[in-house]
Amino acid sequence: MDSAPAQEVTELLKQWEEQHPTPGYDPIPTLTRIAEIIEAETENFMKKDPDPFDERHPSRTDPECALGHALKVMFKKDNFMTKLVNDYVRDTFYSRQNITGRDVHKLNVAACRLTLDLMPGLEMSVVFQDNEALIHRLLNWATNSPEPLQCYATGLLAAAMEVQEIATNFRELNAMLVPLMLKRLHELRAKPQDDKPGANLVTPPSQTRHFARFDKKKNNDIKCNGPTPDKKDREKDDGGGGVMLTDEIAPIAKDPETPVKNFNCSAGSPERWGLMSPPARPPPLAIPALHHETSSNSSWVEMETYVIGNIQIHPPTDATKQMLILRYLTPIGEYQEFLSHVFEWNALGLILGYLNVRESRDSRLAFEALKYLAALLCHKKFSIDFINMGGLQKFLEVPRPSVAATGVSICLYYLAYCEDAMERVCLMPSHILANLVEYALWLLECSHDSGRCHATMFFGLSFQFRVILEEFDKQDGLRKLYNVISTLPILGSDEEESRVSDDETCAARQIVRHVCVALRRYFEAHLRIRSAQVLRQQGDNVPDPPPYKASKSTVEEIQEQIEIVQSAWWARWTPVDELLELGGVSLLLQVVGFAYDWNFNGRAETVRSALDVISVCCVAPRVQLLLTDKINMRDADLTTGVHIVLSAADGDIV
Repeated sequence: MDSAPAQEVTELLKQWEEQHPTPGYDPIPTLTRIAEIIEAETENFMKKDPDPFDERHPSRTDPECALGHALKVMFKKDNFMTKLVNDYVRDTFYSRQNITGRDVHKLNVAACRLTLDLMPGLEMSVVFQDNEALIHRLLNWATNSPEPLQCYATGLLAAAMEVQEIATNFRELNAMLVPLMLKRLHELRAKPQDDKPGANLVTPPSQTRHFARFDKKKNNDIKCNGPTPDKKDREKDDGGGGVMLTDEIAPIAKDPETPVKNFNCSAGSPERWGLMSPPARPPPLAIPALHHETSSNSSWVEMETYVIGNIQIHPPTDATKQMLILRYLTPIGEYQEFLSHVFEWNALGLILGYLNVRESRDSRLAFEALKYLAALLCHKKFSIDFINMGGLQKFLEVPRPSVAATGVSICLYYLAYCEDAMERVCLMPSHILANLVEYALWLLECSHDSGRCHATMFFGLSFQFRVILEEFDKQDGLRKLYNVISTLPILGSDEEESRVSDDETCAARQIVRHVCVALRRYFEAHLRIRSAQVLRQQGDNVPDPPPYKASKSTVEEIQEQIEIVQSAWWARWTPVDELLELGGVSLLLQVVGFAYDWNFNGRAETVRSALDVISVCCVAPRVQLLLTDKINMRDADLTTGVHIVLSAADGDIV
């Protein structure tokens, strides 16, 4: 049964179908009322703290949410959606209808507002397909129109520029618009604090803070101050599926005529990185006290924007304007040709200012700034400047838990791609490195699912730096990394796996892949150190590379290192012993065995990485003995570790 908002939307659309052919019909009241409903339900949906990188249709992330129901009702009416996107956003709509005395600006505002509200369910590449006139119109509105049309047009342009072909085709116009948007950000940031949302938070009478007088804590001030991936690491699948890594997933074929995200996940859909299925989240860390004239117990009404944040579409606040500008700048930030504007307009200084969530109390604005920062960290020069300006210390102060902390996770991942920047990180004082590793480990345990994935990949890229590896071990990192996959239902019983949705299964397989890769790099890093120790004990003069330098080994070198460590007949090795105690070797054997039935294009890397970890661990006799034990598998034919390994070697698995 549809929710009340969905029923009201249905009634409004029914009235529209009956009335809009009438000469002189005014669509503005209908557009405005639908927008109000969608905005109210979007706010309710955001209060549930969904993963900010999960861009699937809301009905897939939460099948019971009223927002998803309302959006599905909207997108069933193709004629309304076509009219909205193709006609109501025209500045010539009334003149083409021979209607006089009407303000087309008001219609354009209402249409752009509603289109912006509907973006969680729209596939923007289809909306803007072969519609250059619309993009030119949005560019003009974003440049010259009064508010709120300027703001709404900027938000729609942001969605358009996520489509790489559009961003490329409009390169010259973007070159004009980027400095203008950066200038606007500076102007909005320079406004008096009283004009900004959150500056004068007042608790509603119904939310009286009854125990405020007992809290006398004051707030502590916070001090203020890339990868070189070939493509963006975040893509939208045609089903709207959250964060996705390049080369992992093929897009779903769908009707090119319908600019709507697919909210049904069929059993045969390709793998996609949607929500992961993590272990139960531990109790959240305490959030530092906020600036407040009088001491308070920080009721949730006050804390909500601090932890989750919100974006008010109508009327747009200064924070909304800044968020939509940042959304526009983010996909543009990865292009080298616009980097000069970034330095000229001090975009880094702007971003670092947004990260002071304790002052702004706007976690959503900080999150958008962190997404822009991640895009800019693609550039080596920028990432080094970011480190030199104290940017790392700045974003490690972003409060946890919060949606902004999840934004930090993608910045860590992108930063780890740039070895030069990471070398500078590794030269920092030990307490900063400890904070860095502690923050990333918190993301592994307590963050949104995308934050957990980004943190896993950050460590996978960072283990080559010995100083990071050692700090990871000091903070019990191996156990925390293992726990990311140890309770996944897809590695449990048939009954547990049967309760998991297709989306969750796809996502869980991807996180298993990333954890296996991270474990492989972890043990290869320890293997390099251990083999060098053995050679030194045997009298060889093996140089010890600086701990801040990246250290890598070829496949041949790894095999040679395994033989060196095996020749020493050392029965104990702390990393292997710890993995054994956790049950990690058995779990990796299960992963290899279960991969028989996994159909996703990361399967080969998953199995290969798991086998590489087992290969390194087999330098310990205890692991060799474990291979003869029975492994708890659903398939009775795969009963021992040796059997599983031999099946993989025969090519039965990959």
